[in-house]
Amino acid sequence: MKKGIISIFFLLLLALFSGCSLFSSTDPDFSREQYDKWYEQGKFDEAANYIEERLEKYPEDPYLYNEKGYMLNMQEQYEEALKALDEAIELDDKLDNAYTNQALSYNELGEYEKAIIAAQKAIDISDQEPEQFINMGNAHFGLERDENAIEYYDKALEIEPDTPYALYGKGVALYFLEEFEKSIENLNKYIEADPTDKDALWYLVYAADSLGEYHATIPYLDQLIELNTDQQLDAIDYKGLMLAYNGDFEESEDVYDTIIDQFNTEAIGYYGKGVALVLQGDTDEGLKQLSSAIQINPELKDTAYSDPLFASVYDDETFIELTE
Repeated sequence: MKKGIISIFFLLLLALFSGCSLFSSTDPDFSREQYDKWYEQGKFDEAANYIEERLEKYPEDPYLYNEKGYMLNMQEQYEEALKALDEAIELDDKLDNAYTNQALSYNELGEYEKAIIAAQKAIDISDQEPEQFINMGNAHFGLERDENAIEYYDKALEIEPDTPYALYGKGVALYFLEEFEKSIENLNKYIEADPTDKDALWYLVYAADSLGEYHATIPYLDQLIELNTDQQLDAIDYKGLMLAYNGDFEESEDVYDTIIDQFNTEAIGYYGKGVALVLQGDTDEGLKQLSSAIQINPELKDTAYSDPLFASVYDDETFIELTE
């Protein structure tokens, strides 16, 4: 998994901390109940239009501009969000939520140094909200300052223990520091709150794999398979490999038979089955499966040639002929 990738889903959830839940306006006619319904239903366009209507009547209300920026963040219109948030800050430079939402915008735009400045201003005004520190952690993570990022995620967790998004950020940062056991500990706590986050599940798979705990990857892979996303086949393929590494060769072969039978990807199935057979010492049958894979997809010849999973047969004449 590439460094610097934090799922959009995660960042949008993070925004839930910093917007309407703390909304307070000088607009006496603001309909809290209706606004909350739009928000809860994910109807951000309707909510944003309503904010625009209220701004026509109360153009000097910093809270309305902050909420406008927040809603634009939810719609992934980050540059427009920053314009609205600048308006909010110009009207009230002590509005910590505006700086928090600003930091979120900058993080999403990859402008991490600016995100740090905005997050620090939010912290200077109010240091008792976890989201300010999470935003700061995300900015440092984006700059590949993983240890600094963890410090801020920890501060968020001191304020609100088991804050899901702090656990996620910390778990991912620990993964890139190769502290895999601690990464797994934090990410496991996170997926208790959100068991459908595929990014977190993949990090757990990779962390367990890195520790050589191949059996431990299987529950996470099963969760990924059950999600039935566009990554389902990748998860099934990885499961077959992990089972083979763990010595569960028959189960591994069954997984690849499933790929061959149920997916239009026979090449992947035969290739994986070849790996499983070679790993258990059945070289002849394993190379037959590899041959079938290469016949379907000749590009797999180059893949196999440099695949460490076939290292034990690099000198085998049949393997050399197949990969020439």
